Amino acid sequence: MDLQINVAELLRENVGANRTVEFDAAVLELEDQEPSQVNGKLVLTKTDKGIWAAGRLDVSADHVCSRCLVPFSTQLHTEMADVFLPKVDPFNGEKIRYEEGDADADILGIDDHHVLNLSDALRQYRQAAMPLAPLCKDDCEGLCPGCGVDWNVATCECEPNLDPRWNKLRELLG
Repeated sequence: MDLQINVAELLRENVGANRTVEFDAAVLELEDQEPSQVNGKLVLTKTDKGIWAAGRLDVSADHVCSRCLVPFSTQLHTEMADVFLPKVDPFNGEKIRYEEGDADADILGIDDHHVLNLSDALRQYRQAAMPLAPLCKDDCEGLCPGCGVDWNVATCECEPNLDPRWNKLRELLG
């Protein structure tokens, strides 16, 4: 399924009307990266000004482990809740003009053909869900700072390089 949804009918309905949209391996195109797959469900609800999209989506992401430098893939779980405003009135086809300084004018929009494109919003949610220091597994051992051996795969003969600032604590712990 595409990440573009025609919401013309929903925009013509009464406030509170809604539609459920399910995504099963929809493709989110990303600059300089492999495309991500999107799975989940959104409820699109007509508001007094536009469409409110809310729901849980899972987006695939490729990472490099911050400890052992091994590439791996995960699913990022995001909770979407955004308002999208139309640029054209669905009843008369006239352009809707938002006043300068109007906070609603900065909200994501629905194009002139009443198509809601979720790509930009999902890119932002995906970016916000990305871990700062991704780990391939919670107990990743990382790399030896001396010889570079991946401690998840093998051991090395390097002497441990212990920080002398922790010596007093080591003495207390025995």
